[in-house]
Parts: sequence; C-alpha cells; structure tokens
Amino acid sequence: MRTVDAVAEWLEAAGTTHYYGYAGGAVWPLLDALVDRPELRGVQAKHESHAVHQADIHYRTTGRVAAVIVTKGPGLLNCVGGVASAMHDGIPLLVIAGSGPTHFMGKGGMQELFYAGFDDAVPVFKPVTKGAWLAVRPDTVIDLLNHALRVATSGRPGPVLIQLPLDVQLGEVEGQVEPPVRRSVRQRTRVDAADVTEAGRLLAAAERPVLLVGGGLVRSPGGAQALQAVAEQRGVPVVTSLPGKGLLGEEHPLSLGCVGRSGTECAARATREADLVIAVGARFSDNHTANWRKGAIYDMDITKVVQVNVDPDEIGRNYPVELGLVGDGTAFLEDLLAATDGPADAYAGWVQRVAGFRDEWRASIEPVLTAPTSPIHPGRMCYEVGEVLAQRGRVFIDIGDVIQYAEPYMTVRRPGTWHISPGMAEMGWAAQGASAACLVAPDDPAVVLTGDGAFMMGPQAVATAVEHGLPVTWVILNNLELGIERKGAVGKFGRSHPWYSFTIEATGEPYTPDFAALARSFGAEGERIEEAGQFRPALEKAVESGRPTVLDVAIDVTVPSYFTKGLDRFYPDTWGASYPSYGQLKLAR
Repeated sequence: MRTVDAVAEWLEAAGTTHYYGYAGGAVWPLLDALVDRPELRGVQAKHESHAVHQADIHYRTTGRVAAVIVTKGPGLLNCVGGVASAMHDGIPLLVIAGSGPTHFMGKGGMQELFYAGFDDAVPVFKPVTKGAWLAVRPDTVIDLLNHALRVATSGRPGPVLIQLPLDVQLGEVEGQVEPPVRRSVRQRTRVDAADVTEAGRLLAAAERPVLLVGGGLVRSPGGAQALQAVAEQRGVPVVTSLPGKGLLGEEHPLSLGCVGRSGTECAARATREADLVIAVGARFSDNHTANWRKGAIYDMDITKVVQVNVDPDEIGRNYPVELGLVGDGTAFLEDLLAATDGPADAYAGWVQRVAGFRDEWRASIEPVLTAPTSPIHPGRMCYEVGEVLAQRGRVFIDIGDVIQYAEPYMTVRRPGTWHISPGMAEMGWAAQGASAACLVAPDDPAVVLTGDGAFMMGPQAVATAVEHGLPVTWVILNNLELGIERKGAVGKFGRSHPWYSFTIEATGEPYTPDFAALARSFGAEGERIEEAGQFRPALEKAVESGRPTVLDVAIDVTVPSYFTKGLDRFYPDTWGASYPSYGQLKLAR
C-alpha cells in the first residue's frame, strides 16, 4: 500500500472521527487515500486557521484529538497563530502538512521555505508545538505518528506537527499498521499519598481556605464532580480562573465566580483575605492575578498556596508555594477528600462572610442585568445569553471587550458549557471554530459571543455552518470599533489612533458591514438588533431554530470596559522602577 493509505488506516485506528483542513497540491495523495475512508468525516474550512480552531474546539468538546490536514508553504503558515493558541491552552492537535518531493528540497521552488535550509517549516513550528518533525522515510511514518500522538496527549497536552514530503506520501510500504494504543500512555498521575496528607493538614489548620480551579481541571475527566464533592463535604468556597468558569455551577452557594481582572468583586475579596488557596489546574496568569500586582487579587504575605498541576513548569512560576504538587487535578481532589475528614461547617464563619461578599456583589450588578437602555448594555446582553442557555446549549467567547462583560455578568450553571481561549488570545478563535462543536454534537446548539472586529477576521466561517447544517448562532457585539483597544489607549494616552475605530476614511463616518445581509448571502439567517428588548426573543428563536444564525447587535458604546473594583490593566511602563510584585529583589536606588 501507499504510505498515505497506511496513514488513513492509522487515523481510523486512532479513533479519529473528523479531520479539518484545506485542500492543496502537497496533500493530494493523502486526500486521495481518505476518499476510501468515508467514515472519517472531512470538513474543509474556509481558511487554514479556521481548521485549526475547529480541531481545537473539537477536542475541548469531545476530549478526542482531531487531525488538521493542510498543504505546504502558505497553507501551513496560516496555521501558526491557531497552533500557538492551542499550545498556550494545552490543547492537543495533530497537524499533518504536505511538503514538496525530497528531490526538490533546497532548490527554492514554489511554496518551499528554503531561506535558511530546505523546507524549513519545522523550525517555524517548534516554538509553538510540543514537537515538530519532517518525515524522511515512508517506512517510519506510522512510528512517527504514534510518537507524535503520544507527545501531544501526555503530560500537559499540546499540538504537534508532522510534515510529509510528496514522494514519502506515495512511497510503497507493506506490513501491519500499528495502532497508537500500542504506543500510548495511560496517565492520571496521582500525587504521593504523603503529600496529599500534608495538603489535608494545611486545609485542617486553615481558617479562611479557598479552592481555586482553572482550565487544567476543565480538561481532567470528572473534575467538576470531584470539585463539588470536596467543596460540599468540606465546606470550602470556590473561585475559578477564566477558563474554569462554571466548573462549580455559579448558582451554587459556595461558588463565588471568576477571580481576575474582570472577575467578580466577591471572588477578589475572598482571595485577598484567604489564609490558604488550594489551586488545582490554575497557572496564576496575568489577567487572573491583575498582572501579579501585590495585593490586587491575592495577598501572598498572608496566604499559603498549595498548587497542583500536571505541568511542573507551572508550579511556583509566578507565586511562591507552600506545597507544589505534580498530578492530575481530579485525582488529587478525590484523594484529598478521602484523606481528610471533619464537619462540613468547620469554616462556617468564613463561608458566611464570603456569602455576604456575594450578596453585595449581586446587588451591585442588578442595575446592569436589567439595564433598560437601548442599544443594549453589553453586560445585560451577556447575562441574557447565560439565561437562554441555562438548560441547553454551549457558549464560546471570542477575544475582545466581550470578555470584560461575559466573565462577570453571565451565570454559567452547567460544567462544560463555557469555552474560551484566553492564553494566546487570538481574535476569531470562537467565531471561526465553534462550528466543530455542533459537528460532533448537532443536537446541542452553540452560541458565539464575538465582537465586530473579531468576526470580520473570518466571517466566511458562517458558510461552513451552512454547508453542514449546524445550529451555530453568532452574536456580534457591534460597537464599530476595537473597543478594548480604544478604551485602553485613551485611558493611557488621552487620545485614539484611527485604527481603533471603523470609519470611512474620506468622511470619518462610522462604518460597519450589514452583517445580517452577509449572513443571508451565505444561506444563514440574519437579524439586526437595535433595541434592548429585541435581543432575548431573537436569541431564543435562533437557538430553537437549529439553523446557523447571525445576530448583529448594536450595543451601548458609552459603557466602559468592566474591571473588578480597584483594578485596571496596569502594565508597567517605567524600566527604572521595579514592579510591585512578590519578587525578592528590587532595583537599587
């Protein structure tokens, strides 16, 4: 058989159900082999970056790795940003790219990256993957695939790249295709029992403990159930990072919501006062900690930290830890519960205090959630999305000002219904990739919250949903600008560059495409929302319709970006002054 026939057989043996990508001459042989595998559903995106985002979201919603198949040169280079996004968020992808024949390497042919060597795509991808390889022999390709998949899915997961030259794809091989299960690693690394006991002692000695959970626990099977069991049986309040939003339903009495730059005020108050934070699958990133500024969200002068992560590089990276433990988050929580006992009201006074924080917070935002102004307040809009999806559906949050409203104001009741990619923060991740969620679960509608800037980076993603009949609803926050950029620049410099606003250059008039008409031109439904009262009925109709729909929503542009009380973006900009963090050394005066 041809090498590509072996690759197609391997993909089926790997449990692949879908592959994403875009056609090109360098992968003609592989696509030809896949013609004989109709059970593997191929989805051609409208751009290679869309395909990467779709495979990313495929994994987030199914826990299964999807392949991305692209051609050489610009086709492969179009994947760099999306692959980096997956790497930052720990999402395993298998990118299979074509290459010219080995006979032509170094000759500077069309689409060859020959500038510092021959077909130099592998060095481009090494910084943004867990591994990148150029295959040089037909009889080692399956070995390479097995190794790459093991690398992608072990430890902290991430994307990998294999590049297949054209003649390697067409090389003839014989024998058995070894399935990846024979080379895979079953992993659920458990923290040593003595260390779990030590964590239990720290919890027993604490007076004001908080459980902090992040994206690592989201992708640990059973994480939500283990978290709820520990929280309820030990009576410990829970806060989440942005990716972990909703891991404990946000109506639960022990849930304080997200903690971060745009998190809830009650969560920030609790973490500032906590004497112990047990962090499971959380990295203590910049947005989550208000750029690690001392006393902004955490007060490490009074707080001990137990940090649990599958990646030892993340432990103690940004804050000192009392106990740094390498292990799976779900397994740790299960073991912690088994190793500790005591009444569920051991921290009753503390729980009552933070419940007061939560009540104050909820009272303070009520005017936002019911704001009667038109166009709609973006905070009210995000809140109503959460209400419409209370029992059914999922939400995908794009990058931009929308995060500043969805994080604090939306209530997420069901684990697994909130999805966001805040690490590399590539605009268009949600708008371009969410269709994959409905490809694998077509009865569960998806709502995308995106800005007009992010949506314009790839509106042709709507065509993919139309082609496959997918129940995706795009809700576009249309403010005719890159809102978070303009507001940040004006706050810093007192003026705005023309790039931040969408205008007609000759006249200065605000400009926006007719997104509803654009949607209809693709074959989707499209509606423009001008009044606050129109939004929720339109969203409910779109979700129930099962049709791809674009809601172009005019929002109140006078509303500032939301930041947790007392916080802002606060980037250090003076080289000669030390940053107010927890580092031990400061610049000498």
